[in-house]
This record gives sequence, structure tokens and C-alpha cells, in this order.
Amino acid sequence: MSPQNLQEELLEGEILIYVRDDSAKGIWQIRFDNPLSASPRYIRVSAKTASKSLATERAISLYREYQSRAFLGLKEGTITIDMLIAKFGTLFKPTCREVIDLCNKLYWSKYMRGKDLSRWSTEDIEEYFRWRIKEQLTRPRGRYHKASDTSVSSGTLTLERSYLKALFNHGYKNNFIARMPAFPRTFDRFSNVHTLPHNQRRGRFDLEDDYRKILMPDFKRIRNGLSKKEWKPRLQNQDIPFHPDSNKWISATIYNKKLGVDEKSKYFTKKTSRISSAMFWFAALLIANTGIRPAELIKLRHRDVKLVRDDDGRLYSVVYISEEVSKIGVARHAISHDFEATYERYLQYKEELHCYFNREINQNDWLFPKYGLNTSGLYDERSKGLNNLFRPHLQRLGLHMKESDTHKGVKIFYSAYSFRSFYITQRLAAHLSIYTISKNVGASIDTIMRSYDINETWVFRNEMTQHLRQWSKPDMDNSRLQDLEEHAVSW
Repeated sequence: MSPQNLQEELLEGEILIYVRDDSAKGIWQIRFDNPLSASPRYIRVSAKTASKSLATERAISLYREYQSRAFLGLKEGTITIDMLIAKFGTLFKPTCREVIDLCNKLYWSKYMRGKDLSRWSTEDIEEYFRWRIKEQLTRPRGRYHKASDTSVSSGTLTLERSYLKALFNHGYKNNFIARMPAFPRTFDRFSNVHTLPHNQRRGRFDLEDDYRKILMPDFKRIRNGLSKKEWKPRLQNQDIPFHPDSNKWISATIYNKKLGVDEKSKYFTKKTSRISSAMFWFAALLIANTGIRPAELIKLRHRDVKLVRDDDGRLYSVVYISEEVSKIGVARHAISHDFEATYERYLQYKEELHCYFNREINQNDWLFPKYGLNTSGLYDERSKGLNNLFRPHLQRLGLHMKESDTHKGVKIFYSAYSFRSFYITQRLAAHLSIYTISKNVGASIDTIMRSYDINETWVFRNEMTQHLRQWSKPDMDNSRLQDLEEHAVSW
């Protein structure tokens, strides 16, 4: 260290305080040996004062704090949220890391930035979550999910708590945090928090009103639109074969600019809207007929979709979910509910990809690649999620959200996962073994019972009374039934 005009040793030379020669305001600096690690050798910080007595007090206090940290076996003088994420973020799965980064962007970086989390107590954690609830409620509406203007979902808070607690745990186990603070076990006692039942947290399609009256007609409309010859893409020169450079596929609108208004379709004659409709149609029906998770769907490749013939000659559409694709890390085969129809849709969808990207589709290509106005190189990247694909189509159909039946003012949103829920609830209603459903969708029986079983006992009324039907005598009971009829109500 270069000579200083002012310097003084404290605690028999353990600490040095000094003023730099070039300090215009005479601010004192603090230096002592780093007791936490060999590098850096010294702890050097500013006392942030020109008062020698205050600098002395702060230097001794900081020195004792570092000695206490060394006694507790800690490795750092401070640990911030950015340091925790940088040190331990790679230990989480990519999907979990995405949630951590989003929480950090929206909340942690605002409240915790620069704060020493190694000092945090249970009370500090409680204060953070109180601020967190208020912050979400006062945040303007944007592209992020906001179920209510007056309350926050306990499920959202619980998910965030699990990741924050995991980061603290890693810090504690690796001697960056001295004491592990307690995290709230539930959020029911917090103000402005609502708790929906597990089986009502996602939008679920009603079989009659939503699926048969709205979705099925729309799927038929898309299929017919993709199949209509006049709306299909055309080769630049239809007399010679396709070539990715010299003879590309172009949209019907570009090929025939003289198409009349009645001949055009904004969904099927324009390139980007056509592929968007095709992807939504294929993805929604694939999930609805197999129960595959959307997060697994976007990781599939063309090689994973097969048409399989059994010993009786029956054809089945089968999707292979490898260990790398599976959310739970267990490989499985998902068998489609509609036999060979899923594979027929796949072939039509594959042809749409071929025309849109102007390239041959290989077995190792992503089943759901990125798409946009500029297609150059996009096919080599898979889609990162289905929200931006499903949201506009569900909004178009008026199936984007609804108000909770049990919590007024709380909105339940529909998404790609609503089709997975539909598959599971319909298979339960059709009396398919819950064990079989569990194997096909890759979820435990407990999870299916807790999160997906919305069927009421009324659905199973025939099975519950089957043992008495053989004894019923309609001819003898007609008069009695007529008397009771005036008391009957609809379910």
C-alpha cells in the first residue's frame, strides 16, 4: 500500500484505518485480513465518513462481524440474491430456472437487490411476502397472468416460496447463510390471498358447451381450410419438383394476387396465419387425445410420433416421451384416444411445415419449431412454449378466461394445459382405469385425484344403481313416479 497521510492501527494492528492521499473529502478507509478465505487477502471497504471516531467504530464493528462469520464457517462477507442464483441456479432444471429468473425479474431484484440475505430472519421472509402481495396487486395489467385485482393466488405464492426456499437451502448447506430462516407453510393467514381448490385452478372445457359447440366446429373449420385446394401454398413453378432454393412454396395470396375477396382467407391464404392455425389445430387435438403435457410436447421430434399396428390389425397413434422429454424423467408411450386419426392429422401438419419452411422434414427435426415472418434458420430452434400460440386462438373463440364459481372476482385462465385437463377428466368420466390414465399422462394417481378429478357422483349414477335395476318394475311404479315427478329438479 502506498504511504498515506493519515493512518492508524486498531486492536493491536488487526485493523488499519487510513485516508488516501487523493481523497478530497478526507474519507476514511478500512482494511483487515480476510478471515473467510485466502482470496482476496484483505477486506477493503470505505468507512463512508471523514470522522475518525465514527470510522473507528465502524471498522471494529465490521471486523467483529467477519470474525463471527468465520466462527460460523461462512464463506462470504455478504450473499445477495444475484449471488445465490449465480452460484446455484444451474442446479435447477431448465423449466424451474425459467420460473426463478421470472420471479427475480418481477420481484426479487426489486426487493432484495444488494441486501445481505445471510442476515435474513423469519421476520424478513414474512415482510418480503407481504410486500410481494402488494406489489402484484398494484402492478398494472400487462402480458403477465393476473387472476384478480384484489387478491393473489396462494398457489402462485407457494410455487415462488418453494424456489426461494431452495436457493436459501443451497446457501445454508454451502456455508453462505448462517441460519436458515423459516418460510410460511401456507399463505391463508396473509391478507389479500385467495385459495382455489386444486381441481379448479386451471380453465377446464365443458364437454357440451365448450368442446362440442365451440372447439370441435373450429377444428373442423381449420381442417377444411387447410385441405381446400384453392387456399393451399403453390410451387413457384408447378411444372417442376420442389427445390428449397430455385422452386419454393409460396402462399396462395402471393401466387395469385388477383384472388377476389371471396376467394381469400386471412387464416389460410396468408403464410403466417396459416401455419399458426395448423399448429394450434394439431397441438390442441394431440394434447386432447393423449394427455401429453404442453411442456413435453414442445420437446418432441418427428421421430417420436408413430403409427403402430397391433396383432388384430388395428392402427394406433403412439407418441414416445423419452426420459429427456418427460417432466418426471421417466420414459413412456402415450397412446392416442382416437386410433389412427392423430397420425392422419400429423401427416397433414407435416406437409404444412414443409411448405412453410421450404425444406424437407427430417425425423430428428423438432415437431414444433419456431416460426415467424423471417423463416431463415428458425426450424433449427424449437418453440419455447405454446402460450403465444394458444392464447390468441382461445381469445378468438371466447374461451380465454372465466370467473371462478367459488371466488368472485377471481379469473381462471384457459391454456394449452386445459386440453390436458380435458383429456384426463373425460377419461375418468368414461371409467378408464385411473392407473391406466396415470401411465399414459405421466402423473401419479394422487395428482390426478387432487388436480383433475372434477367429476361429481351424478356422472356415475347408472353404475351406482346398476345392482337394483334388475328388481325394478316400471309397470307397477308408474303411478307412484307420476306423483313424485312434480318434486323433481334438474341437476
